[in-house]
Amino acid sequence: MSSPASKNAIVSFGPFEANLETQELQKLGMRLRVPNQSFQILALLLERRGQLVAREDLRQRLWPSDTFVEYDQGLNAAVNRLRDALGDSADNPRYIETLPRRGYRFIAAVEVVAKDQEPSRAIGDTVSSASIVTTGPEKQSATTASIPAELLMPAKLGGVNLRIFRIALAVIFLFILSVTALISLRKHPGESYSSSVAVTPFTSLPGQEVAPTFSPDGSQIAFAWNSNPEDGFDLYVKTIGSERTIKLTDHPAHWISPAWSPDGTQIAFARWASHASGIFVIPALGGPERKLADADFWHEPFMQVSWSPDSKSLAFWSTLGGESHIFVMSLDNLHSQVLAPNMSCWDMAAPSFSPDGKNLAFVCTSSVAVYGIYALPLAGASPHLVTSMMGYFRGLTWSADGTRIVFSNDSGDGGALWQADLAGKLVKLPFGEEGSSPSVASRGNRLAYVRGWKTADIWRLDLNSRDPENSATKLIYSTRTQRVPQYSPDGSKIVFESDRSGTHEIWLTDADGNNLIQLTAFNGPQTGAPSWCSDGHRIAFDSRASGSSAIYVEDVGERLPRVVKTNVSNLAVPAWSEDCKWLLASDGHHSLYRVPAGGGPATPISDKGSWFSVVSNGRIYFNMKESKGVSLWSEAVSGGGSEPLKAMPTLDAGESWTATQHGIYYTLSNSKPATVNFYDFATRTVRRVANLPQRPTPGEGLSVSPDGRWLLYTQTDDAQGDIMLANHFQ
Repeated sequence: MSSPASKNAIVSFGPFEANLETQELQKLGMRLRVPNQSFQILALLLERRGQLVAREDLRQRLWPSDTFVEYDQGLNAAVNRLRDALGDSADNPRYIETLPRRGYRFIAAVEVVAKDQEPSRAIGDTVSSASIVTTGPEKQSATTASIPAELLMPAKLGGVNLRIFRIALAVIFLFILSVTALISLRKHPGESYSSSVAVTPFTSLPGQEVAPTFSPDGSQIAFAWNSNPEDGFDLYVKTIGSERTIKLTDHPAHWISPAWSPDGTQIAFARWASHASGIFVIPALGGPERKLADADFWHEPFMQVSWSPDSKSLAFWSTLGGESHIFVMSLDNLHSQVLAPNMSCWDMAAPSFSPDGKNLAFVCTSSVAVYGIYALPLAGASPHLVTSMMGYFRGLTWSADGTRIVFSNDSGDGGALWQADLAGKLVKLPFGEEGSSPSVASRGNRLAYVRGWKTADIWRLDLNSRDPENSATKLIYSTRTQRVPQYSPDGSKIVFESDRSGTHEIWLTDADGNNLIQLTAFNGPQTGAPSWCSDGHRIAFDSRASGSSAIYVEDVGERLPRVVKTNVSNLAVPAWSEDCKWLLASDGHHSLYRVPAGGGPATPISDKGSWFSVVSNGRIYFNMKESKGVSLWSEAVSGGGSEPLKAMPTLDAGESWTATQHGIYYTLSNSKPATVNFYDFATRTVRRVANLPQRPTPGEGLSVSPDGRWLLYTQTDDAQGDIMLANHFQ
């Protein structure tokens, strides 16, 4: 039996190759999506190949001792997902053998490439950059296995000739390896970043510094900063190597995303504010700002603005007109055209011109936390899918040479930086933890990004209080995020989503916030949007554990999630019918479907651009995209057509709302102060319920207890962000 595989190793078995360092599994060169827990199981089995790995050992590897989880069902699910990825069977195993009630054993032959070992060499030996160890019946000579057959010569040379031949052969191999290494570094420089890139803070101001953009010479960075969430963002400029910060704007906003013009004279920016959202431009040295176009926004990472290399055009994203589009504006006449490639996206956003102006990169979402990054040749060809991701998109840019797209993805771990070449080769950068909003300097080999973190907690209002706003108290909290709370039908429990375990999962607690239980353990990339069945035992939620967004149902006592199988893909944000026989869910194109709770064909309910619904009093309430924001509509469960709620105000897309027996509770986040309001079904009137002490976190849901006394909402209690500077970035 060979020694266990190093964590800095690549292990091959059958058609598979597992990289224990990067936690990637490939089959015949194609990367497979394997959940983190399933890969951890594989890694431990490979480390102890041929030996029994006890279930308790796996539990200790997957869950810390202070994690409260029903690990038997979680472990079974993780092993099943691993077997699915390998195409293996418990009844007839080729790779993973089950030892009932004891554990598992890896039974296939493996080959280990230990990258952290340096093979011993002598003149005439094959020179290699890796030491190869082979086990099992397929073992062969490690020396001859690495030499092409046509280079092997008959061993009939003697004396000096043989020695000269061996030296020449070694020199040839050294030359080939050197050239290969140089080509690899030129093609994929990100793979050597760990030893060359130096990362230092560029800003360390209180509050959030976000959305960096370089001046053309790479010596300055413009960014948005708010020292206090209630004050809003303004635009600033700072020179690298100096602590002097210059303020360019004085119109606090919910978000600002700037872009420095290639000719260095102007900074364009997208501003999201209560009454002044749009695309603006301001002189880089300071001066009066000028509005170029109206625009509506609902999601900060999509708000990128990009200049064409000749500084004559701007690309930007907006939901103007009720649809999510990318616009390209001519600076000569301020005329904007919609970018309309033949493709179907939930949102097409975050445009970025390539350095040579021949391509436009953008993100296309197909569901909640499911998206692709595309490159569109501006000469007229079709968009090209560069890579697909699951998680939350957090910004993209081009490398200075235009060969790669650098972007941020948050799969529940706080965010990381990635890069992909146009052929789709994906590399996770070894720096950029909790990173977002990457920006690459056109000169100077520099990359800037935001290292940010926030704490979001669930708060509770007492609606029966004479002074509801002063009754606001923090109910469910941690040092991470908790959101989208939902009361159980009897009001005794609350389910919610949190990343306190490291990835977004579903959690359960008593109504007072005590007795916390983790209900799911998919370990990424995104699980959320819980909804209660009226029986008080089952919840529905969405997750991307299978590789795309799907609806799951779980009994909170059993804690074994089951996927709801249907004919429509990428369903998300489920809502139960009042009799729990079916579920409402939205697809990636904002259409509502009704799906049997036990699985079956999905029936369209509405194609009005909806992504959230609530069923109450025999009616379905759902949002619908309008030219500015969203309106709320209703439809009888039995059918008969839908209609808007009369006198109900139009809301921003990011506002939270819920339907109760008597009316709609909703937030107005951009008002000062932020408020909770109530729309009465009977009178069709609106009243303010309470002022909120801080702005609620957009789009994170509301829940009202069955007795109508308590209202739950999500509030960001702390948000920090510093701009980091990565030097020597190629």
